[in-house]
Amino acid sequence: MARIGGDYTLRTMIAVAAQLDHDYSLAVVYLAILQANLGPMMDDPALSAKYAGVDTIAPEDLRRPISVHALAGSLHMPYETTRRCVGRLIDKGFVKRVSRSGILTCADKVAEPAQKRLVEQQYQDTLRMVGQLRRGGIELDGV
Repeated sequence: MARIGGDYTLRTMIAVAAQLDHDYSLAVVYLAILQANLGPMMDDPALSAKYAGVDTIAPEDLRRPISVHALAGSLHMPYETTRRCVGRLIDKGFVKRVSRSGILTCADKVAEPAQKRLVEQQYQDTLRMVGQLRRGGIELDGV
């Protein structure tokens, strides 16, 4: 499982970093912001299903902003390093400040063709991982 999970994680990081000038620090920070923003939907099966498609981007009011401080803590990264990465992501148009301390991913960036291709690739990589896990004898209920 560790080998398969490592392969999936590495594929994800390479794909996301490619969108960010191959900067892996930015990729990690961007993915953490995205996951934090989508957290409320992950716990709600109806919302999760409603916004599961490539063309169905969740509106801002359903996404949860994250502070740079909370982001740094969740990643176990120094605050200043995280703050600089967030600033660069803002400059590149991937995230924006929505309040004094809240950061959200930019819906218009997520809707760009390159980002849609990335999501589609992630879907294919997920299917590949599920297949590898099954071939390795790992049972996946409901998948």
